[in-house]
Amino acid sequence: ASLGPDGKSETGDEADIISMSLGFKSETDSTDPLSQAVNTAVERGSVVAVAAGNDGPELFTITSPGTAEKAFTVGASNKQDYLPSHSGRGPTLDFRVKPDILAPGVSITSSVPGGSYESWSGTSMATPHVAGASALLWQFLAEHSGEVSPQFIEDSLMCTTEDLGYNVYEQGSGRLDL
Repeated sequence: ASLGPDGKSETGDEADIISMSLGFKSETDSTDPLSQAVNTAVERGSVVAVAAGNDGPELFTITSPGTAEKAFTVGASNKQDYLPSHSGRGPTLDFRVKPDILAPGVSITSSVPGGSYESWSGTSMATPHVAGASALLWQFLAEHSGEVSPQFIEDSLMCTTEDLGYNVYEQGSGRLDL
């Protein structure tokens, strides 16, 4: 589809919320093509929730595209609000705070191909919680105020988090509390 002057699709079928559960170690920090694509999607009006990666517990273990400047980077917590060792931790190579937020990502039961269910752990299980919360807030704002932006969605979710007592490079603003 072609883009109009505002950067939006002229067909109106652009994604409002994107959930990305993938990643790779990047020594370039936000200049790789996937990070640039995430930044472009946010600039065009989409919330892009991205898994922080499972390379913790050391610092500087956020994977790309979670390192993208405009990515809404999601780390994992468990049901007792404990930070699992696998959850990727910041900062980014240029010392920006990541992850932005935590969400449940330990022993999450989900459907799997073939019609059964399995429990999995990782930031890929946490990211859909944030994408879903973003979608609910987006819908509410669109219906009641008509003004919605990725930055407003992220700021709103981040300012209502539960502080788990970890440092900002481990938990960002804290655990999602919709």
